[in-house]
Amino acid sequence: MDQQIEYTKKARHGNNNDMVDENNIRQVAGCLPIDLANQRILLISSSNKNKDHWVIPKGGWEDDETQAQAALRETWEEAGLKGRITRHLGVFEEATKKQIKGHHWIFEMQIDEVCKKFPEKKKRERRWYTYDEALVVVKGQYMRDAIMLSSLNPANQSGAPPFVPTTLIAPSSVIRPDAPFPSSSSTATAPPSEIKQSSSFSNGLKALFKKG
Repeated sequence: MDQQIEYTKKARHGNNNDMVDENNIRQVAGCLPIDLANQRILLISSSNKNKDHWVIPKGGWEDDETQAQAALRETWEEAGLKGRITRHLGVFEEATKKQIKGHHWIFEMQIDEVCKKFPEKKKRERRWYTYDEALVVVKGQYMRDAIMLSSLNPANQSGAPPFVPTTLIAPSSVIRPDAPFPSSSSTATAPPSEIKQSSSFSNGLKALFKKG
């Protein structure tokens, strides 16, 4: 997994090079930044109108980088963090009642350095949260699901039955998290058949949960 990126002074915005799948769904990459030694997660404030919303750093995966590189770049630009990706947590669906807004490729990242200066310093706030606190403050079920799959979940450390996320459309074992960018088109490199199969499985789980 290539984790080499350039730590620029300015964020990449408006390049119109975001990756989409065959259904024109935007592909997003981001990191769940953790401090494993102190058992805490760093979250950032949303840059939109909802300033009180706390999120993980993430953004559009562009066609000249891998998912992992995009995740590290967005984490640097939005949160000013340098670190190492340790796990690919999976691909998660962000959706409203009307449409699917994006597929999020989320990685767990061990924080090595928290920098004072970074591209979106004036747009964001940063705060540390415990595992339990992070589950409460994040806005978005897919982010809660990613947190619950992380190394900080006590259940994952105790050998308890695995947590089944409702927004997970493809676990890390299904889709390669380091796929190279395509040479001729801006479409996601993940096998469409595998995504569809995993999505159907996830939808079946959702139906079971609703019945219960």
